[in-house]
Amino acid sequence: MPSIQFGGVVSGLNTQSIIDALVAVEKQPLTVMQTKEADLSAQKDSYARVGTALDDLIAKIKAFTVTSAGSSRAATSSSPSVLTATATTSAAVASYQISVDRLATATRAASTSAIGAAVTGAVNTSLALNKANLAAPITAGNMAVTVDGTTVQVAIGNPATATLQNIMDSLSSALQTQLQTTDGASTVSASIVGGKLQLSISGNTTTHDVTFGDVADTSNAATALGLKAQGFIGVQNATVNATAYLDPTLASLNLPGSITAGQISAIVDGILVHYTVGDPTKTTMDQVMAGFGKAITDQLVAGGANQGPDASAVMTASVVGNRFQLAMTGGTLTHSISFGAASDASNALGILGISNNTVTNATNPTLTGVTNLGVARTLGALDNAGLTGLTSTTTGVLTINGTAISYNTVTDSLSTLITTINNSAAGVTASIDRTNDQILLTRKDTGAIAIDITDTSGTLGAALKLAPGTTNAQTIGLTSQVTVDGRVITNTSNTVSGVIDGVTLNLGAKDPTGQVETLTVGVDTTAVQNALTAFVASFNSVGDTLDSATATTPGTTGGTAGTAGPLASDPTAKMMFLTLRDTVFQTLGSGTINSLGAIGLNTGAAGAPVGTTNRLQLDTAKLSAALTADPNAVAKLLDQSTGPMAALLAQVQGYEDPSSNTTYIQANTTGISGEITSLHSQEAERQTMIDNYTTMIEAQFTQMETTLSLLQSQSQQIAAQLGYTTTSSGTGTSNASSSSSSGS
Repeated sequence: MPSIQFGGVVSGLNTQSIIDALVAVEKQPLTVMQTKEADLSAQKDSYARVGTALDDLIAKIKAFTVTSAGSSRAATSSSPSVLTATATTSAAVASYQISVDRLATATRAASTSAIGAAVTGAVNTSLALNKANLAAPITAGNMAVTVDGTTVQVAIGNPATATLQNIMDSLSSALQTQLQTTDGASTVSASIVGGKLQLSISGNTTTHDVTFGDVADTSNAATALGLKAQGFIGVQNATVNATAYLDPTLASLNLPGSITAGQISAIVDGILVHYTVGDPTKTTMDQVMAGFGKAITDQLVAGGANQGPDASAVMTASVVGNRFQLAMTGGTLTHSISFGAASDASNALGILGISNNTVTNATNPTLTGVTNLGVARTLGALDNAGLTGLTSTTTGVLTINGTAISYNTVTDSLSTLITTINNSAAGVTASIDRTNDQILLTRKDTGAIAIDITDTSGTLGAALKLAPGTTNAQTIGLTSQVTVDGRVITNTSNTVSGVIDGVTLNLGAKDPTGQVETLTVGVDTTAVQNALTAFVASFNSVGDTLDSATATTPGTTGGTAGTAGPLASDPTAKMMFLTLRDTVFQTLGSGTINSLGAIGLNTGAAGAPVGTTNRLQLDTAKLSAALTADPNAVAKLLDQSTGPMAALLAQVQGYEDPSSNTTYIQANTTGISGEITSLHSQEAERQTMIDNYTTMIEAQFTQMETTLSLLQSQSQQIAAQLGYTTTSSGTGTSNASSSSSSGS
């Protein structure tokens, strides 16, 4: 507590110095207690550090058991690329002759053919109008056909059920019926030519006038079919060619990518030829093929920078075998053609697979794209993935190896389906082969086990061409086969155990030369050496910690005082390391390998200078020789239960065992903690006594000064009554009247 400062104002004494001296005498027992507590805390910390070092040593000793470093085994193959192996401590030291005859493989199911609907370049007239993906969807209603001034109505049915073929049949029938009213031999046929509707009228005996569409039409068929303004007047046996392309739009085709609008180019005999791909939602493949083919044809006919005109040359674009193809006919000259320009904005050349095609000095060449046009779409709903044979059932179940894979054809994509399969318990890995447009299912386990595929509901398995219910789409896996010292063993996997006790074989490949491999099982020298090295480091760390805690430095006469470590007075701490070292080098049993010294542990060379042989060392060459000579003897020596390590472990645990309060470290730590707690209590009591004593003597000195002040005041009053005055120092008086008289 802060003390009052006294200056002896009245008494003239240095009262504060007197108080401080009296309190200092009273504090001496407290200072002794605090010094003792500091010493005890240092001892406690030292015991804790020694305990930590001993705990690490215990862990290193426990590593040497029959099932650990002391008897570790290593398996070495003469051809690691063909065969590797791992060995446990139960494996015998020996060599084996092994040939890998066959590796185990996993059963794989692959689509029997490409799963995406092929792009044919032809118009599918059997599709319902709302599924045909026409550039201009045809609506239901009536379309007028006027023949020689008489108008007849052609009914266009519901787009959900009516097909393009229905319209073609109705249109040709209505036109033929009306023509026959005046020209009985007339016939009309409807077909698709170049992606467009063509009406052929024959058998006429006179000319006729025919027009299509009327302002009163309730269907847009005349415009959507490209028949508007394609009629004729005064023509006999006419052919009507509609102007609209009726194949699906580029955006609706299951191409390997989404074609973008913009320019594409060809270099024809050194001249750049451009064609612009229109809006993919309104442009069809037939339109692109016709337009691009014409652009190239026009340049062939006109002649290029390094070739003259080829008047009869025609470049025709088509789809052959699901691939884009440009074929020249009628040419009489050689031509060079390649594709692409820096200014191109559309990716169509790449999607069509002809961007890298080229011909040089060729007559009537054919250039075929390198990729399939029609492939399965991985994104978007399954209904729009381009899978043939898929029933749009909204929900369905594909069962693989007894695991139900539920799907929704409206919301799930092929990518979603693959993820669902891979995350399921079906035991297969699903993927898509984009090159061949196939689905692959591979068993996670190897061996001759089939994949069970069933369309429980819906037709997805069939649409993926995985041949549900059969193994027609599967390549059945194989079992592995090895020959070990003449014995033939088969296994479902390439990890083979049980053939050699304590050894697991890992098959990597069949040796292409049929060579027999040598597998050698021996002592794992590295594991033993690493464990012993760690033990030596931990053991020496215990010595370093003890030396630091028990070190003493003598003082010098008339100079510095000596110092002593916290445990310098503890005889157990001073002798512990030497005691442990004696245990390390004890000899057990008979034979040449009967001590740790026999396998390379030592304290340095004989005759080494003092101070250099107080720590353990490991002679790795001697250890290696012992392991080679008698590995089992080394294992037994390092065994926790039978070797010197057992005695050392028991000894160390007698010093340090957190589970016991009676061991050396725990007992000392507990005892010191108790002493520190007791000192804390005594120090608190002593501090209270000091505080009370200080308060008491400060009060006494205060009272003294007060009393002296009172006496001085009384003295001054008495002197005044007697006619005396006090001196400035308060120590003398004088008579006032006599002073006055003498002065006069």
